[in-house]
Amino acid sequence: MADAVVRQTTFVSSAALRFRRFAALLGRSLCGLILARATRRALHELPEDLLADIGVARSDMLFVARALVSGHGVATRDVADRLKRTVAERGAAAPSFPSAVLCGGLLVVVACAASAIPSGAVLAQDAQIKRGKYLVTLGGCNDCHTPGYFFGKPDMARFLGGSEVGFEIPGLGVFHGPNLTPDQDTGLGKWSTEEIVTAITKGQRPDGRVLAPIMPWHAFASLTREDVRAIAAFLKSLPPIKNKVPGPFGPSETATSFVMKIVPPETAARK
Repeated sequence: MADAVVRQTTFVSSAALRFRRFAALLGRSLCGLILARATRRALHELPEDLLADIGVARSDMLFVARALVSGHGVATRDVADRLKRTVAERGAAAPSFPSAVLCGGLLVVVACAASAIPSGAVLAQDAQIKRGKYLVTLGGCNDCHTPGYFFGKPDMARFLGGSEVGFEIPGLGVFHGPNLTPDQDTGLGKWSTEEIVTAITKGQRPDGRVLAPIMPWHAFASLTREDVRAIAAFLKSLPPIKNKVPGPFGPSETATSFVMKIVPPETAARK
């Protein structure tokens, strides 16, 4: 009886071991297939003249991609070495190479292929951007920064691209909700994450100008650092919209666009 139990246990253990080995082999095969496809796509983006220099034809891309992922073979190492040398020789004169070959050759291609599998950092950034979107929606940023909102027809194709309606603040002037998208010339494209954080929580632009009181930065100052950085990450993830809002206009200047103002009653005006 005891002998039978021992044999059964041995059989179960052996089967479990075989299953684990099969699962590991299958995982490596699937991973290799994904990496090979991504590497092949990256190789196809390389310039024709560069491929000619290293002696690789486009018809050989599948073979080369699989060989690179496996890392085996003298021919593969030779191709990698030739590509690294070629890129190094051209580096100073040809900075416009595709991202797959920047910073040192074919090893970067493999790194790009590996990035096709989401890493923990990528997933964390994804979660941060989603948190930022939630906070921007909750904070009502769309109201003052999206064209058309104050006319009842927000132009969501230009979400947060800057408002054509300004706020008049007595004694200070007229201020329009600026473009919050990452456009380099008219938006936040040149602002760093920390500069966006400072504007949201301290009301100060990178040029030192203090934001108009209509911007509720005093309320946003109570946000946690994680939340305000999530807002900055979401703003940086938006498609850039080129739209320069009017102003700001001083108290003695005439606004060139629509203005929202507080008009006192006649009885208050006579006092």
